[in-house]
Amino acid sequence: MKILVCDDDQKALGRVTALLAEPCRKIQAQLTATEHPEELKDLSGFDLAFLDIDMKGVNGLTLARRLRAARPDAVIVFVTNFIQYAPEGYEVQAFRYLLKPTLEEKLPACFSLAVEEIKRRRQSIVVRSDGNMVELHLRDVLYFESNQRIVTAFLSSGESEPCRFYASLTELTRQLEDAGFLRIQRSYLVNMAYIQQFQYGAVELQNGVRLPVSAKNYAQHKQQYLLWKGQTTWRFF
Repeated sequence: MKILVCDDDQKALGRVTALLAEPCRKIQAQLTATEHPEELKDLSGFDLAFLDIDMKGVNGLTLARRLRAARPDAVIVFVTNFIQYAPEGYEVQAFRYLLKPTLEEKLPACFSLAVEEIKRRRQSIVVRSDGNMVELHLRDVLYFESNQRIVTAFLSSGESEPCRFYASLTELTRQLEDAGFLRIQRSYLVNMAYIQQFQYGAVELQNGVRLPVSAKNYAQHKQQYLLWKGQTTWRFF
């Protein structure tokens, strides 16, 4: 696991890295700390980032956008003095929002939750497709579609061909409901991380695909989605 800490204030950077040193050692994580985020060229290797927002040169939100583009499943935690920036965390799907005066009290627990979230995002299943065993990383799956026990996994990379395999969507739902998948209709099991809009009659995914939602169970499905979103998107800690 690779962890990034960015803050242009050397003292603040030292506080965060000192608090993370022991937890990182316990899980054998590699920690990179920098006062100069503009010098970071490749962000694709980082699993978790603790970013100050108000930095000179490259601010935390700009850096978070770059990280999200390079590593869509990265866990981002903002560490700052400024409460007014909090709503902007939605834009980059920040996981938590830490205020600097509470670091000693709050950061260790936040780190533990972030590590658990990384493990959840790394989950995978193995299926048999065209006679071969294929590992599907759940973070790459937009949604599953079932048609007479043939399930098709549509992937987030437009360059990847959909993966087809025999399975019961009911059993797949039981297996994946704790991993952030929601069965919105008889034939569709959706990765909630990719839902852009949840409306009556349909959900729209981040790639523009629209899928039908069961009218009968709409209220229940919307509640499940909002509960999941509240547990996984940013909040003060």
